[in-house]
Amino acid sequence: PFFQAVYHPYAVTYGSYSSLTEPPYDEMWPSEYAPPEPLVLLDRKYSRQFYLEQARAFVWGMQPTVANFLPSQVESRVEEISYMLKLARVRGRAMKYLLHGTFRRPPELEIPEIEVEFSRLSIYAGRPGGGSSWSASFPALLSAAWQADDGDLAIVLASISDEPLSISFEIDPQAYGLSGPGRIYRIDETGRERIGEFDDEPIPLAFEFPPLGAWVLEFSTQQAQR
Repeated sequence: PFFQAVYHPYAVTYGSYSSLTEPPYDEMWPSEYAPPEPLVLLDRKYSRQFYLEQARAFVWGMQPTVANFLPSQVESRVEEISYMLKLARVRGRAMKYLLHGTFRRPPELEIPEIEVEFSRLSIYAGRPGGGSSWSASFPALLSAAWQADDGDLAIVLASISDEPLSISFEIDPQAYGLSGPGRIYRIDETGRERIGEFDDEPIPLAFEFPPLGAWVLEFSTQQAQR
């Protein structure tokens, strides 16, 4: 995320053209290419594309964005909309990192890859023959690291997998300029919970990460020093 790494937090960037529908059709385009139904829902096989686009924007500190949203999608695409709202709620609890923080080198995680099916549809011109699709492999869990102005650190995690994931990694406080003692918190869509403590030694972490989960692991020295 080169742009975010350079300009964050001086500019608020928005997510990609993430959508659950085919792109809108301009009436000025050739009528023979007009779709029989505008903004028709994409096939569910592309749902993981939506998860990936939303998760990537989330861990990169971008403003949550969805294109071509229709109120009917709340009922017709419950899982996808719920995921998007979950990410927005977690972001709202971690703004000192994801809006006002500085992008740092993320930890090294060994994460299995999963196949993602992509819809390729033009949004700027006619579509002779309709759209196409392609697939690629991506990590089932996306991660990033953000540091607040007060020195606290956040490891941001978002899953695009329907299955739970066993993850383990290590955080070196000194690599991020953290000096213990400090406390570890987990922020999710339900709130903020203290889950441990740390000092100046490397911190081993191991979790069973929930399907389509979103966490911010916060390493804070502020309250511990008071």
